[in-house]
Amino acid sequence: MQLKPLIPIIIILIALVGCATYKTTLTNEKGETVTCEASGKSGIITGFYLRQGFEDCIKAAKAQGFKEAPPPSSKP
Repeated sequence: MQLKPLIPIIIILIALVGCATYKTTLTNEKGETVTCEASGKSGIITGFYLRQGFEDCIKAAKAQGFKEAPPPSSKP
């Protein structure tokens, strides 16, 4: 059995059962924080809804005055 015909099938299967994780922390003027995160299996359809829920959380937090913190600096 040749392996070449199986390579596209293997790639498609990996794409369908992969995992995704999104996480960010937002802070307001009082120093309070909100963490938005979403994780789970990321298929063709579920990946869209996973990302959409994460973005909805960020929009809701920003509407309440929270802002995304800048990424930490790697300088010592």
